[in-house]
Amino acid sequence: MLLLVATALAAPAPVLATDGAPLHDGVGALLLAVEAHLSHEGPDACLTPLVAELRLRADELTPAERAWATQALMPWKRDFQDPVKPLRATPPPPAPDPGSASEPCFSLGANRITSDHFAVEWDDGTISESTAEGFLDSLEEGYAVEVDELGWKPPLQGNNYLVLAYVQPGSAQGAYTTIESCGRGLVPYIVAYAGSFSNRSWGETMAVHELNHALQFGYGFAWEFWWWEATATYVGGVVYPNSDWWAYYVTGYSENPHLAFNASDQNDQDIFWHMYGMGLWGAYLHEYQGGHDTVLATWEAAEGESGMYTYGMDDAFDDLELDFDAAYADFVVRNTVMDYEDQDAIPNVDERAEIDTLPDGDEVDGSSRPQGHGQTYIRFEKEAGEGDLVVEFSGDTDADWLVQLVEVSRTDVLRVVAADIVDGVGSVTMPGFGGNDVVLVASPLEGDDTRYGFTWSADVVEPAPVADDPLDEGDGDGEVAAGCGCDTGGTPALGIGALLGLAALARRRR
Repeated sequence: MLLLVATALAAPAPVLATDGAPLHDGVGALLLAVEAHLSHEGPDACLTPLVAELRLRADELTPAERAWATQALMPWKRDFQDPVKPLRATPPPPAPDPGSASEPCFSLGANRITSDHFAVEWDDGTISESTAEGFLDSLEEGYAVEVDELGWKPPLQGNNYLVLAYVQPGSAQGAYTTIESCGRGLVPYIVAYAGSFSNRSWGETMAVHELNHALQFGYGFAWEFWWWEATATYVGGVVYPNSDWWAYYVTGYSENPHLAFNASDQNDQDIFWHMYGMGLWGAYLHEYQGGHDTVLATWEAAEGESGMYTYGMDDAFDDLELDFDAAYADFVVRNTVMDYEDQDAIPNVDERAEIDTLPDGDEVDGSSRPQGHGQTYIRFEKEAGEGDLVVEFSGDTDADWLVQLVEVSRTDVLRVVAADIVDGVGSVTMPGFGGNDVVLVASPLEGDDTRYGFTWSADVVEPAPVADDPLDEGDGDGEVAAGCGCDTGGTPALGIGALLGLAALARRRR
């Protein structure tokens, strides 16, 4: 769920009391994230994965911590792990015919309005009926795209019951989606804080984001937390293509590209936003790897997995018989100029340095070192010299490395050269440097959050002469043609279409 700070409809946040005992390490820190969200004294918490993790680790909480979590998140329960106690005495029976449901499985609010697939409920004084109607409309708009058009499965027991969306008092602009037992199965339900509706367009995006979480539960619980958030963020841009909210959240990735590809943390603000920012990966799959069908296929591939939040993108690509390494190499190249349909709205990726004079070099160390499948971007400005740009690279030997030079204009990728890195060491040359900027992209191809350092040095050299071709009847002046390859230990420089065409499946823009 997307989270911002709102100021309206304030309700007092419960005080995190633990009978005088300090919060213990580990799961207790999750409660601090909840408190920060409710009180606006710290980074907003990501409540859908947060609630899921709290429910997974509930036995680690002390009684006082558990009571506080219940009051903060689900005050209608005695304990947040208990089944819902409906306001109405008897839960309704399942609908007699598929798709004929007229009630949710249980009720949380005193007021209710319904549509074909949803029931929005709220208590007196929380929101107006017109606001509830807008929420209901947004959920149905999302359903028409996500289920009817894109092919996501209807929510669990969606033929038997309406999906409940309850508006809870509170100023937080955010929501979460979780599941509850209902008869012989489970049903998802949405809880949105009243502050979510202070901005209409944001509230619409929140609704379709939370709906996507409700649909995700139908594919099991295997996917790592980050892809739950990244997928729902990306889907918001599909349902509302004229809204830039999804692109705004790419900031979470673009400001910290060095973080691990699958980074997930409820307490670290940078990692928290990075999960949303990785909605960019959803847009990449959509535009360059087969369309939304590929995004959905990653969820379908996880249905048979038994692990809890342990299934990763490399697992999905293996199951789908796709080449993750090639797609990832393509992805980080596209990100040098944010080569996507919504390019003008997507924030540019942060670059570690902009080099305007050569020779130069540096060590990437400390907290700026890239984590597994994180990236470091370094720009060599065209004014730095003319000739062949040669970059020497030496990285931690504990990692395999992807190192590429990418020639770019302001909006387009023009050429790419990939280095041949052996035992962390190698060099790469971009011939004919000087007409456009070139970006060095370095990434450790590891699946963890370890930080991997490297050093680089760069210079511009005279182009190597090209040997005369005995079959060439030209003047034999030895000039190197723009875009040709040189034997520098790296792959030849190719046009973007030739190189990235090897990595991409059918390209389909939305």
